[in-house]
Amino acid sequence: MGNFEIGSGPGANDTPCVIIRHVLGGMLRILVIGLLVLVAIFFALPRPSVAPPANATELPEARRLPDVLLLDQYGERFVTSELEGGYTLLFFGFTNCPDVCPLTMQVLAFATDRMREAGATPPKVVLASVDPARDSPERLREYLENFDAEFIGVVGQDDALDPWLSGLGITVMRQELDGGSYNMVHNPQVFVLNSNAELIAIMSSADDPAVVVVDFERIRTRHANGVDVSPRR
Repeated sequence: MGNFEIGSGPGANDTPCVIIRHVLGGMLRILVIGLLVLVAIFFALPRPSVAPPANATELPEARRLPDVLLLDQYGERFVTSELEGGYTLLFFGFTNCPDVCPLTMQVLAFATDRMREAGATPPKVVLASVDPARDSPERLREYLENFDAEFIGVVGQDDALDPWLSGLGITVMRQELDGGSYNMVHNPQVFVLNSNAELIAIMSSADDPAVVVVDFERIRTRHANGVDVSPRR
């Protein structure tokens, strides 16, 4: 029967520093494995569900807004890429509109104010004029200051706005009135764009600030979480 001598086994001659490195190395491997398991569990867990918007339709796939060349309310060049970097609520109207436009702009002003008061980042609000003959940049600026000085107004001569109109399915008609005046008939929808200037949802109208706030936050949250909004078969 052989004799066993203390100090003859593997690692028996390791110094205290070497032993500590072995121990720490084992602990580090355990921590890394534990972290990987936690990450896997995090992505496997279902995310909290967010109800769909009540007064808006979400698109199954985001659609890039076509390029345009317009002027903003300060007479500066405005292109579609100016809408990147944050969410946008886009509305088509005109400053001589007697009802739908001022109501919509006022509701959007109230809604964005409520978002700021709640500590949320409000979207940009853009009014695209469908009446370039009467809506100069200066006129747009004066009009928007009645609602929110941070709102953006854009206008383009002739067919400059057509790429947006056709791309979003906007119908605009000139309605002649008595006395030589006219009205512009247009859609009342508000279009929701993501930070890439892509259309992700359409609000059928903006009549109630509370509904606009709730619907916008739902759309933003669902979009950020990658919620599948494809129609169920």
